[in-house]
Amino acid sequence: GIGVLPLAKMLPMTLGANIGTTATALIASIAAFTHDAVHIALCHLFFNIIGILIWFPVPIMRRLPLGAARLLGLYASHYRAFPAVYVLIAFVAVPGVLLGVSAIFDASVAGGVVVALILLAALIGFEFWWLRLGGCYKVLSEEARRERQEALEAADAELAETDQAAQTAV
Repeated sequence: GIGVLPLAKMLPMTLGANIGTTATALIASIAAFTHDAVHIALCHLFFNIIGILIWFPVPIMRRLPLGAARLLGLYASHYRAFPAVYVLIAFVAVPGVLLGVSAIFDASVAGGVVVALILLAALIGFEFWWLRLGGCYKVLSEEARRERQEALEAADAELAETDQAAQTAV
């Protein structure tokens, strides 16, 4: 990181920003005042509120999104194109594949089940390769991971000292 804000303090800000965007959508839907617009805006609001209730109140649950953010930051610091690839996969490829599976289900339930099971097996195989067979270390070596992690921890410690000194001065 650049040492501006520790990752653990960034999570509540991000969750608050998500609620802020839903509030904006809710206000816009009330201005349009159609049943469907208000319905979708309320779904968006409650989806984000439920997500916050799942991920934020319990400290052990916070570790998953924070760990994912650290991992994404680690890869982004090493591979410059990684954020663009991640956005394309997470917001274009995965929804496109799931939309395709949904269309297959509409055409044939049996075909949809077969395709869904194949995709599930592929996902399980990838996770097994990534976690158990060391696939993650083929993408970024353990030494490079350790270096980047130490740099991040040093930046976080320096930021914490600066923050603590500023609070003491006040």
